[in-house]
Amino acid sequence: MSKKVFTVLLLAVFVLAQFSIASAAPVAGAEGTLVGPDFMPAGAASTVDFDWTATGLTNPTNIVMYARIQGGTYAIDECNLVATINGTSTGSGTFTYDFSVSANAAAPADGDYWEFTLVFDSTDTCGVSAPANPAAADNFLASSYVDGNDLDGYGFMPPYDGVVVTTPVACNTFEYWALASDSLGLAVPTDPYSGFGSWNAQVTGTFAPAPIGPESELLEWQFTLPSTASGNWAFEIDPEDAAGNVSGVGPYPFRFVAAIDPVEKEDCATFSDVSGHEYELYVRYLATLGLINGFADGTFGPDNTLTRAEASALIEISNGYDETSLPTSAPAGCDFTDVAASDWFSGWVWQACDDGFMNGVGGGLFDPNNLLTRGQIVTILNNVAESAVATSSFLNNGMLYGAFLIPTQLRDAAWSDVSIGAFYAEPVVEAYGWGIAEGTSDTTFSPDSPVTRGEFAKMLYRALSLFRFAF
Repeated sequence: MSKKVFTVLLLAVFVLAQFSIASAAPVAGAEGTLVGPDFMPAGAASTVDFDWTATGLTNPTNIVMYARIQGGTYAIDECNLVATINGTSTGSGTFTYDFSVSANAAAPADGDYWEFTLVFDSTDTCGVSAPANPAAADNFLASSYVDGNDLDGYGFMPPYDGVVVTTPVACNTFEYWALASDSLGLAVPTDPYSGFGSWNAQVTGTFAPAPIGPESELLEWQFTLPSTASGNWAFEIDPEDAAGNVSGVGPYPFRFVAAIDPVEKEDCATFSDVSGHEYELYVRYLATLGLINGFADGTFGPDNTLTRAEASALIEISNGYDETSLPTSAPAGCDFTDVAASDWFSGWVWQACDDGFMNGVGGGLFDPNNLLTRGQIVTILNNVAESAVATSSFLNNGMLYGAFLIPTQLRDAAWSDVSIGAFYAEPVVEAYGWGIAEGTSDTTFSPDSPVTRGEFAKMLYRALSLFRFAF
């Protein structure tokens, strides 16, 4: 059940409840509004502002705001005066509810549901009886849940060779990224939560911060260090949810404060056709690390498709292999009838098969020249993450300690084109949930569509990113 539906049900319970009759004289024809936040933070020091408007009033009129915790049929705190403005006519303003004031109810606890009532009355009735029935025409309501659950998430450094030092950036253009969730571990929909608020990101250094992506549960922070960069620098975030809860342990650094190394200001490798492309950063960074290559004409072809044979080569390059270290004959279980020793890709295919990263398509075939699909690539990456890679490589130092192995996934999506039981079903869910891959829309993943070289580069970059911290 969604938060909105839950709110409606609680308000319905409130409206139908039998409250005591207020000893008050309602103001005929009065109109007003009371607007507050959907969620409040937990804790005794919390304050919450509610904006009000009032029309059609005559002096003397009390504008009174009451608060109560909803519990069961009746309020836990039947009448709790927030503030009173005496002798006021048409106007507007703000009432602030301060939970640290001893006269107010107990500090808001996680999961509480609070109801606030604005009453136009001739007398202040709190302490005498309950506020007038909220269904009455001269009362105006606002409601708020209490979210005391801190954000949970993970942050990742760019791909590196596994030696975590203070200067892990291979060249001047890179992406730091993170995932956050406010609902992890909650019994949704029973436990209300406010959702993501802000990354509160900042840069320590003698240069301007990079622009930050949308304030959502996935942070995509792309940055290019200028040639003039100098001194100590670090990236850090201190995520908070929409209710204002911050874990109190942060901020969390993507990079410890240390002097800029000359290599960090060197331009990343590039190709003639990637400038301005949405996957430019990933292509250039991985090319700098020697994990992907372009074509002889100086292009990379980010929008080109990949064959299964090409994918086997790219994966095993990340696994530390080159042409001199590949098998010269098919290992046991990898003797495909459509892969000959004379083929350029034979060693790559045999190695990928022997490592358990890629399998045949059945009937003794590997199908090397067929296009690699989006469902197949996330399955390959999942196979890599679940394999015990023995070589000292980017796969070993990246994936085995990286994004594809974080303890739990933080994002969920309902894919209309991913069938339960499909070989790629679980890898699709996990790759999206861990931030490795994106859908092609909010409801589609397009698992059977060919993956492009640019998409492959982004997925590989994310999969090789080193897990840095949990918050």
